[in-house]
Amino acid sequence: MIMTADLSPLDFPFDSDLTERALDIAVQQFADHGPNSTDMARVAAAVERGTGARPVDFRRAYPTRLDLVYAITLRTTRRFVLRQIDGFDADSPPIDRISRLIRAHIEFRWEHRVEEELRRAAAPALRSISSARYRELSGLMRDYRDHVRRLIEAAQSTGAVTANDAAGAAANLIATLDGILNWYEPSGGLSLSELGDVYVDLIIHHHLGAPRE
Repeated sequence: MIMTADLSPLDFPFDSDLTERALDIAVQQFADHGPNSTDMARVAAAVERGTGARPVDFRRAYPTRLDLVYAITLRTTRRFVLRQIDGFDADSPPIDRISRLIRAHIEFRWEHRVEEELRRAAAPALRSISSARYRELSGLMRDYRDHVRRLIEAAQSTGAVTANDAAGAAANLIATLDGILNWYEPSGGLSLSELGDVYVDLIIHHHLGAPRE
């Protein structure tokens, strides 16, 4: 691609180095000042300090706050789904893969809780005014839900779980794990590892009906 004087490097695909750094800085701004208290001027100024990109170039790449939030959430959702689908040994027993998926889901969502909060907040607006973007994000999560369903079906086929409705169980698993962000605080005395233990037990044995050894 030939770069011209009036073409911002931020217009390149989202995985370019500059865009990655700009989005990282934007996420930090949202974390520092709150998703509802961070305006575009503040973010653009922080990006300029961190990358040298001019505010006018940043605003060309992301004309509105929703454009920026979409770019952030698309990047994080892609990473999340890829990690959850491809990040584990496919030869392990299904029940072991589900257990690791639960722990990884909790860890990733907590590490990227700012992006997840932005995704949830932006979803109604995207659905109303940018259906293509909404469908892209929804499609990624549907891919993840289908993956979880297939894992549960594999566990059903071996008799490892007794849940009958794999699709419903997959949707419930994801909703249960995503609900953790509504209440969890490490200061409450429960570490992420301990939280993983609790939810592996809850989902594997109670929701999916896997017998205890």
